Parts: sequence; C-alpha cells; structure tokens
Amino acid sequence: MNDIVNPIITFEAVRKEYGRFVAVHPLDLAIQAGEIYGLIGPNGAGKTTLIRMACGLLAPTSGHVYINGIEIHRQAEAAQQSIGYLSDIYALYEDLTAWEYLDYFAHAYRMPPKDIPDRIKEVLTLVGLESKEQALTKGLSRGMRQRLGLARAILHRPKLLLLDEPASGLDPKARMQLRDLLVLLKTQGTTIVISSHILAELEGFCTAIGIMELGRLVRSDTLSALTSVSGNRRILTLRWLSGDAETVQRAIEQSGELVAADWSHNQVLCTVNLTEEQLADLHARLVHAGVRIVEFAEKKQTVQDVYMNLSRHEVM
Repeated sequence: MNDIVNPIITFEAVRKEYGRFVAVHPLDLAIQAGEIYGLIGPNGAGKTTLIRMACGLLAPTSGHVYINGIEIHRQAEAAQQSIGYLSDIYALYEDLTAWEYLDYFAHAYRMPPKDIPDRIKEVLTLVGLESKEQALTKGLSRGMRQRLGLARAILHRPKLLLLDEPASGLDPKARMQLRDLLVLLKTQGTTIVISSHILAELEGFCTAIGIMELGRLVRSDTLSALTSVSGNRRILTLRWLSGDAETVQRAIEQSGELVAADWSHNQVLCTVNLTEEQLADLHARLVHAGVRIVEFAEKKQTVQDVYMNLSRHEVM
C-alpha cells in the first residue's frame, strides 16, 4: 500500500527464521489506522508468524515491528496496551462463567476496577452474549466461544485488533455475525488485521488486502486497487433474445478490440479493450443493429482472480 500517512502498524525488513527454515522473508508493510486489513494465503504462507510477531509473541530474526510508533520488542508492555489478539487456537477457562472469564482478563489488563462491570456488560452485549453471562464457558457452542474470545480481545478498547483465522470452524450464520461485528468495531475506530486462507471470507468487508505465499508478501493494496482492471481491458457478459453472433461480434470490433470470446447460444463472455465511451458506443451499436439485449454487464475482478493470477500455488 502506498502513501500510508498514519500507520498503526509498521513492519520494517522483518524476517523470521527457524534454523535454516525461513518462515517470513524480509518484508516491509505499513497498515493505515482505520483499515480492515485482510491477510490471505494458503496454510503455511507465513500469516500466523507475521501476526505473532506483530503482537509480540515472536521476536523477528531481523527487522523491526512498530505499533503506534512503539517498537514492540523493545517496549512490549507499552505497545501491547494498543493490541487485542485472538489466536487461531485458544483455550477458555472452562470452570469460569463468561462474566468471570472477562472479569479475570479485565484485571489482567489493569483496567480501573470501577469501570470493569459496565465494560463487561457492554462487550457481552456487543458480541451477543448478554444472556450467557452466568453460563460456564465449557457449555458454550463453538460460535459463542469464538465471540467470547473476541469479547476478551476488545475488552480494554485496543486500537489494533489482530485476528488469526477467527472464522475457522464457524457455521455460515456465525461467520456473518462475526463479519458484522468487525465492521461495527471499525466504525468505532478499531483497526483490524485478520488472516484467512479462505478468500471469500475476506472479500466484501476488508478495505485492504495482503497476499502471502511461501513467506513472502506477494501484493498489498487497497481492495479497490487490487480488483481494478488495468487500462481499458474489461470482461463483458452479453445475452440477447434476438439477433445473431456475427452482428454482435461486428459491433464489438467496430467499437474497440475483441481480445477473446466464449460464444454460446445467444450469449457471449468476452474480453475487450474498450474505454467507457466505447462501451456506451457498443451498446448503441447493438440496439441500432436490432439486437434485443437482455444482459449487458461488466464482470468485476475479484480478490480470488487477483490471487490466482499472482500465485504460483506453492505451499511450504
């Protein structure tokens, strides 16, 4: 990502080795405050290692990590005041109620005792567990346990929330609830870094994406920049009730450049080089030629399209 004016987290030439194995190759990345930054890539790409270095659980072999301008491995306690973290695998204290669990961590976060009861009520409501405050954690469903873990991570109002595969094992409804909650937290001023190996989980609510593979950051940019098609190349779907393929092809070629096309009965999926003015001209030509159009749509590039184009599909 370019022109980061107000980064909340910065990686400078960060590298992580385990003996001869390089888990993360030298990496530079700055994430803007207020983003929901999705870190995507296959299992073993280095996402978890990067997040653990960001929250201070792992020290980089070389390089530096800054949280709000504070180097986390030199001033860990000061930097961690700004961090909420939820790992991909975590355990709850199963003999505690949801309230007791949060109360324990509130004191561990050194929150003012007078503020703790109201804040626990607030986060339980935020994650939809207000009716479970006296339930033992061992009796909670997978989705409820995940929401309780998230409640613990945001209890102290961190500026940065680091989530490692938080939707793993959740059913579709629970995943949608998690997505809605993260969007709400963003509106409240929380910056979120979330990792996943499932691309569809992140597209549609992340504001920026980083693609990792084999310990390298292959690409990082805003979602709009990643999914925009370079130049005037477009993928169009055309479908019509009456008219013939030759007429449609001729109209396309008169308007711009036809790069590739997949024709079938009364429809075509084609790649074309057209400006917006030429696109409007194409539509007018088709109508003038008597083609009765029922679909004239441009297919937008998805994050998955970007990943498939960039990836070598290798895993560690």
